[in-house]
This record gives sequence, structure tokens and C-alpha cells, in this order.
Amino acid sequence: MNQAKPLKQKGIETIFPMKGDIPLSSFDLHTRVASELICDEARAWKPRGSDNVGIPKQMVPLEKYDVAAPFLSVPKLDEDGKKITFSEKATHWALQSLPFSDENKTWPSSTEAVKQIEIQYGDVLPKPNVRWEDTTSDHAMSLLTFQGLGAHRLERIEDDPDAAYRVDLSWMIAFPVREGFERYGACVFFDHNRQLVRIYTAYNDKTHYPSDNTWEAAKWCWRCSLFAGVTVADHLGSVHYLTANLLVTATREQLPTEHPFRRLLTPFIYGTVDVNRDAHMLLSREQGLVHRTFAFTYNGVVRCLLKGVESVRLQTFPETLAAAGTDSLGEQFPYAMDGLALYEVLEKYVRDYLAIYFPDDSAVEDPSIRHWWSALIKQAPNLGLTPLQTAEQLVRVTTHFMFTVTGLHGQVGDVIAYTRDPAFVGAKIKEGDTIGDVQSTVQLINLTVTTGLVQPAMIGDYRHTLPDKDKDQALLVFETYQQALKQLARDIDKRNLTREQPFQTFNPRTLNSSVSI
Repeated sequence: MNQAKPLKQKGIETIFPMKGDIPLSSFDLHTRVASELICDEARAWKPRGSDNVGIPKQMVPLEKYDVAAPFLSVPKLDEDGKKITFSEKATHWALQSLPFSDENKTWPSSTEAVKQIEIQYGDVLPKPNVRWEDTTSDHAMSLLTFQGLGAHRLERIEDDPDAAYRVDLSWMIAFPVREGFERYGACVFFDHNRQLVRIYTAYNDKTHYPSDNTWEAAKWCWRCSLFAGVTVADHLGSVHYLTANLLVTATREQLPTEHPFRRLLTPFIYGTVDVNRDAHMLLSREQGLVHRTFAFTYNGVVRCLLKGVESVRLQTFPETLAAAGTDSLGEQFPYAMDGLALYEVLEKYVRDYLAIYFPDDSAVEDPSIRHWWSALIKQAPNLGLTPLQTAEQLVRVTTHFMFTVTGLHGQVGDVIAYTRDPAFVGAKIKEGDTIGDVQSTVQLINLTVTTGLVQPAMIGDYRHTLPDKDKDQALLVFETYQQALKQLARDIDKRNLTREQPFQTFNPRTLNSSVSI
């Protein structure tokens, strides 16, 4: 286990105080400093709206940072401007050079933890779209799986006499962790009635049942694995570093500023360069927030991150659901019902918009679009893209990108509902524990605050980004799209009245227009 070098305690509490009674170690200077910087930035933040999304400025090759050379790089400078003012090299170097320690102070209770988190961070934490009153029961595990953080990984299984569904995270056993922690990796199984029937934990190769005295620890192992896997592989790797990064890079390097296709994509790439650069500087480097917050060694961080990047294939949302066998569950599975509705709205918008500027299959012959498509293939060969031959291919891929940076980003990135209670999800697994320690809790809150800054919403006035050519037609299509989003929001609000627990992941009223946070 990494241990901090001895620090002189004098002055630390005064310079970096913790309000309330959060028993964070005085020697954990990194967590304290990071918390102070992040909270100061959040308190000074001025919400961004659709009017902050400007028209494109330039088409040039983008200078890049290597995130995981030679597989992954992110652009350095964003034409939309800088988001976090302290994201400078010197500041990050200073943060990352602070001693690395894993503390073990425990909370008196989860109730006390929630109380103290509210005292310390209540003014900067984003408000959760859904409140979880029950966080540790077997039933909560079902809700977490079917309409919570695990829903995008749910799959139907056959030939199992006891189970019909699972969420398998046992692949995480491959990623090394620091001394003193158990490896991530577990799989949960549910019957046809969504009842939790058994859990497999990979670190000790055991299967656990509700009557076992290891049951609560097994549930904790899976919830920690879920949060780590979704945050590092799915959110940071798949959505930010692969999909959103690919979209913004190809768009700004290959499409002229006045090109109708670039104007269509403009709201969906706002702030992407900036947030991905900050993720590289603040989160995913060695001794960065991700490395310190989770139990991975740095090699484990990189491998989990690349798992998210390498596993992405160009499979649309409807195709993903069909492959998992979860496309026909109806109201049993709000993730599919609401997600398919959002996908259809986006697909219609793309189809109607492209029909104005590229009727029939003429988009296939447009040189800029062809360059854009070739850049996708070159930069992400694992996607499985084939050469552009039909307009339908362009509609399909564009809709997929838009859905990923809005709806799927909301699924994997909106985590405040889970991190406020250290008994719900945790960042590290220790033998016998069923609640996160104080340090891990504060580290998770630091991550949560950085993703809670108000950014341009999906429902917004982006008329100024549309091209001047055929603008009346484009405005009509855009207005139809916005009205469809508002109607979907009303439909989801109505469905939530009769659902056991509201599901807001794909509600356009809660979504941002891009991965700008």
C-alpha cells in the first residue's frame, strides 16, 4: 500500500479546514487541497446555456496530449474556451506530487456520513434527479440494475434454472489493485421477477446466496465494482475518450466551419475538448483523482480505461438492446423504453436535417463528409466502420454519436444519486467492509462536484448555430426536434407517476447537449 511521507501537522487544519465533523486525516493533504480547489471552482461557476454555444471558428489539425500512447490522445485547446480555471499544468503537477496515502478512518454510521457531507458540500453538490431512500437492500440492488447505474449492462441469460438476467463485471478481476484491497469483479443474477438470487465474486471465486453470512459483503463488492467499472471504463473510457473525443476531433479537423453537417453537430460537441483535456490533466494521470480514488494500481487504471475504449463497437442503441435481449421488456425496463424514445427523436432530427442539404444519397459524394468518415475509420478502427456508401449509414452513425454524448452520457456520468451515501456505492473493496471509508467518500464527492457544473441543456435555443443556407427549412426541422424533446419529457414525467421509482436518465429536461461536464 502507498503510504504518505510524514507531514508536519501544524497549519493543515487551518489552511484546509473541513466544515462539520468529517473525520478526514490531517495528513491526507491531497484530498483536502483537491476538495478546496474543486469547491472554490464550483462556487465561482457561472452556469452555461445554449447562448454559450458559438458558431464554429476554424478547421485545423488539433494539437494533442497523449492519454495512453499510442492508443489514445485528446486535443489540447478548445475553441469553446476553458472550463476549469485551475486546470493548469503547474497546479496539476503540484497536486499529483503530493504524498499518496490510503487512509482507513471509518464513519460512525452512513446516516452521520450523509449529514456531514451535506454540511461540507451541500452548496456545491448537484441536486440528484432521483432520490434513493433504500440503498443497501436486495430490492435496492434490483432497482440499481433495472433502472439505475447498472441498467446499460443488463443482459438476459438462457439455460439457467434460477436466473433470467445478470450484470457481469467479473472481467474486472484482471486489473491489479494496491496492497490492502481486494480486486474488483462480481456478477449479480436475477430471476424473471427481478429478484436477486445469487452473486459471484471473482476475487475469491465464490458464489453467494441470500442466506449466507457473506451476502452483504458480496453485494458491496458488486456495487463497488459497478461504480468503478462504469466510471473508469464506461464513462471516462468509452463515452469521453473514445466516442466524444472521436466526434469532436473528426468534426473540427475535417469539416469546414460553414458546412451544414458541422453546424448540425455543433451543440453536441460543445466543451468536449476542454472537458477531455481536464479529465486527462486532473483525473486519469498517475496519482491523479481516479488513481487515488479507486484501489487500482496505475497499471490497473490504464487497463480499465483502455477496456472501455477497446470494447466499443459501432452498435446503435436499439442494436445494443437487441443483442442483450432486453429490447422487449416494456415498462419492466424503463432504460429501454425511455432510451428508445430518445433515440427515435434524435434519428428523426438527423434524417430530416440531412434531407434539406443532402437529398437522397448525395451526402455520400460530399468531399468533407467523406473526409470526416475516413477520419473516424482511421482514428478508431475497432469501431468496425465500413466505407461510406449510403446516406442511411450516415444517419445511423450520426444518431449513435448524438445519443451517446447526451443520453448514454447521462446514464454513466450522472452519479450524484449514488455517491452521497457511502453505504450505497464505494470506490475500494476491503475484506469485511460494507461501507466506504471517510477518505474514499470525500474523494468520490470531489469527482461528483467536478461533473455537476451547469452546462448547455439538450432542450435549448440553438438556432444561431444553423447555417444561413436554407435556414428557414433548417429552423422548421430544428423546432420540430425541440418540440419532440419537450413532448418526450412530458411523457417520461407521466410514466414516472406510476413507476415504483422515477427514472430520469433519458428525460431531455435533465440532459446536457454534450459531454461538457
